[in-house]
Amino acid sequence: MPTALSARDVVRGRLDEIDRALSAEAPLAVIFLVGSTLEGLLSELALAQAGTYTASPSAPRRDGSVKPVDQWTLSELIAVSRALGVLSEDVARHADQVRNFRNYIHPRQQLRENFEPRMETARIAQQVLRGALVDLNHIAMSS
Repeated sequence: MPTALSARDVVRGRLDEIDRALSAEAPLAVIFLVGSTLEGLLSELALAQAGTYTASPSAPRRDGSVKPVDQWTLSELIAVSRALGVLSEDVARHADQVRNFRNYIHPRQQLRENFEPRMETARIAQQVLRGALVDLNHIAMSS
């Protein structure tokens, strides 16, 4: 019976896969992996610290009350993480751009905007994820 994966194992596996996608010159795969990994990391943190996240004035609202954390979008996770100081300003701003690129997972949007991913864009996305990991590590170390 296989051993259960930890969150750390999953992140490590994704980072390795991002490296392999970069080596294979698959920029769209890198962008999608970076965006989904960033979303997963922020979502797990927000769920683990739901009280803090939902108490933030930046927490997204629907019908006058804060949306359940497990329904937040990547944009909302980034905004609240920025407001709480979890993500530094520079990383949060770049993370928003990664989110925009990650949305090219929808072929119609890619066609509409005539987007053709380049390796340089993929490397930038990877650096943003690395910056987010540094920010999140600082939070974990100070807890």
